[in-house]
Amino acid sequence: MLNENNRIAPRKRTLLPAKIYFNNKQSVLDCILKNFSSAGALLKFVSTMGVPDNFLLVIPSAGKQFHCCVVWSNAKEVGVSFDPLNQPQGKPDLRLV
Repeated sequence: MLNENNRIAPRKRTLLPAKIYFNNKQSVLDCILKNFSSAGALLKFVSTMGVPDNFLLVIPSAGKQFHCCVVWSNAKEVGVSFDPLNQPQGKPDLRLV
């Protein structure tokens, strides 16, 4: 069931540095993880130009990575969903401290 923001799971605010990898890990872009849930995330970029539809999101400080699909984007932000069938250990999980 979707909540009032059309989300499957509630999101938690973060400001963690992250990277996206694509093109067989030959290309990388820096971003900020602005919020996170078990189903998806909001990423902020300097510019979303060149951000592909599918990529690997890596959060170095948490030691986590997630395969993502872009759901929406604007000039500086991208909303993504996590690919539940293509995660390293099944359901995405990020414990924030």
